[in-house]
Amino acid sequence: MTEFHDDVEIVDADVLIPYTNNAKEHPEEQVKKIASSIKNYGWDQPIVVDGENEIIKGHGRLQAAELLGLEQVPVITRTDLTDAEKKASRIADNKTAESAWIDDALETEIDVLAQDDSIDMESLGFDDEEIDDLLNQSEEQVQELDEEPLSDKALEDISILNLYAGIGGNRKLWGDEPDVTAVEYNETIAEAYRDHYPDDTVVVDDAHGYLLEHFDEFDFIWTSPPCPTHSQLRKNLSVETGADPVYPDLKLYEEILLLQGYFEGSWVVENVDPWYDPLIEPQTSGRHMFWSNFEIPDLETGPTIGRDGESVMDSYDPDAQATEFGYDPKKLKEYNFPSDYPRDKVINNMVHPKVGKAILESALSE
Repeated sequence: MTEFHDDVEIVDADVLIPYTNNAKEHPEEQVKKIASSIKNYGWDQPIVVDGENEIIKGHGRLQAAELLGLEQVPVITRTDLTDAEKKASRIADNKTAESAWIDDALETEIDVLAQDDSIDMESLGFDDEEIDDLLNQSEEQVQELDEEPLSDKALEDISILNLYAGIGGNRKLWGDEPDVTAVEYNETIAEAYRDHYPDDTVVVDDAHGYLLEHFDEFDFIWTSPPCPTHSQLRKNLSVETGADPVYPDLKLYEEILLLQGYFEGSWVVENVDPWYDPLIEPQTSGRHMFWSNFEIPDLETGPTIGRDGESVMDSYDPDAQATEFGYDPKKLKEYNFPSDYPRDKVINNMVHPKVGKAILESALSE
């Protein structure tokens, strides 16, 4: 009986007959919430009646209409159901509507709506205490990093270029003093960075080209060029399972040589441990390679770097990593990240904020 019934009529509310043995209660508080929803967002669920105007579905909506003083209501008439089918339909309509909320999704939606002055939060059907609990749970998801951001008078005079910036994991503990310019090619990722660091200058551009044109305008440069073509994971796993071999992207070495030969400030290039012997000798710290003109601190036993080409993805939890790095994973779900660079990849490619802080501190101490 998969049929569409869309013949909606507007009828006088007083001709409708409630079913005397309706098994679903509609307490006064619930009716008020239904009325609030109708008042704020309109009526898009007609009452369903049989040929005698006896209600099959929509007792609560009729009571809400009466509370609102509505004289007419939208109705769909079903004359094709047997008495047994009408009884079954009433029960099924109420029973199938029962389900649990997806907590993270609900908290995210409530958090967004709470910031919109055009929305009456009471119209959502939750009481004030429930709304407060949901908002508090959303705020508690963000883990405060157990380390203070850099705060140094000298940082006020430092201009930093943060290339391939992503959403700024490496930058999170640099504090408010430095003048940071972030370059990210994707507008949505750049928007997320901008929302987290509104005082930074965010440039949507090709980071490789931007470096060549502007490197001499900065005191410190951090660059993390794309790593997939260098990674052991792609070479040893993806190619073996059908991926095509590709040339390693030599922009990595172009940037190292440019900075070695022409840049007078402090710089660091970060990338994965490649599947081949590096063409230019790096410093190794943790499971990553760094090319730099200053000493990279030993991070072997410290915080790991998110851009881990060797990680076991089956155990990777992007929400947990975002939280550990001081980001709200539910907030990050609000962005329409590109299909070739989805949210989970954006999170996985972040450098741990503690690593970013330790490296900048080391650069400043030179």
